[in-house]
Amino acid sequence: RLMTGFMTNQRKYSLDVLLSRLHCPLLLIWGDLDPWVGPAKARRIKEFYADTRLVDLPAGHCPHDEVPEMVNAALLEWM
Repeated sequence: RLMTGFMTNQRKYSLDVLLSRLHCPLLLIWGDLDPWVGPAKARRIKEFYADTRLVDLPAGHCPHDEVPEMVNAALLEWM
């Protein structure tokens, strides 16, 4: 819900404000080759929200489509 709110109302919310409302572990699965949201954004989220595990994958914007086996392995290990 937090990310949906952010994506639909980006002018109203900042990601920092939304992350401050989160109180659970966060798994970020990030494509290092993403042309729209590069790895610097993932590092910024990790710096702001300490309970974050960042998994950088050799993929673009949709790692779940590009390297699904790696995404599944990251999810299973995290859970």
